[in-house]
Amino acid sequence: MKYFDIIVQTLFQCRDKVLDCMKYSSYKQPIRRNVFGDEMKLIDLVAEKSIIESLRKYFSNATVVSEESGEIIIGCGGPPYIVIDPIDGSVNAVRGYPCFSASIAIADGVMLSSIIAGGVVNIVSGDVYYAEGNYGAYLNGKSIRVSSIENIREALISADLNVKGRIPGYIARISSILERAAHVRFLGTDALEVCLVASGAADAFIDLRGFLRSTDLAAAVFIVRKAGGIVVDVEGNDLEIPIYPPSTTPFIASATRGLLLEIISELRLSESCRY
Repeated sequence: MKYFDIIVQTLFQCRDKVLDCMKYSSYKQPIRRNVFGDEMKLIDLVAEKSIIESLRKYFSNATVVSEESGEIIIGCGGPPYIVIDPIDGSVNAVRGYPCFSASIAIADGVMLSSIIAGGVVNIVSGDVYYAEGNYGAYLNGKSIRVSSIENIREALISADLNVKGRIPGYIARISSILERAAHVRFLGTDALEVCLVASGAADAFIDLRGFLRSTDLAAAVFIVRKAGGIVVDVEGNDLEIPIYPPSTTPFIASATRGLLLEIISELRLSESCRY
């Protein structure tokens, strides 16, 4: 696997730098607004700097697309296009809620379908999810596969319930799914939650806000697909969006087609009941 060592070593280096940074209270300090207008903390800057420094060692030419600084050109630029989210779950990190991650995806084009390798690290536990080419998906070097759950009543479903980007009526739209599910979770780091679908720990993940950027989800979507999962837009079409420049999208990740169809059916029923 061509990019395995690059991605994993870069993610581990990022994790080490972040954990070192968190030994000091200054890691919570606001630095500036990032390229999307969100508040950027010192911890975000440390993570991004670590990833960029590592990538510069491995690539003489590349275009990096970062959640924090936007476009960063290495040499003459890409391809490849390297999509990074230095910290997914910054609020969790700052508040001491132990669930946040970092992700890297490498693509030979500018669309989601052009990704050829991706990795996500759970910064707290050190677990690394990885996929490349047609080699499948892995967690800490062991092959992973999505679950076989086909219906909502047996499923553990994650959903992004964050107020940020939430439109009026959002909770009501997904409430029937959450009420029927066997178990419901919301961790506050979407990349990691999608990877939990890839490993079979969760059965589906839903984010219908249309707020999540391709920088947040690029690596995780690639991983869950390589683990046998399905990722679609709200109409049920295979998710395909630009990763450069970054774009936003609502989406659903599901372990099985049966579970996905039931989720979409519930959403359509909920939508029709609103009018």
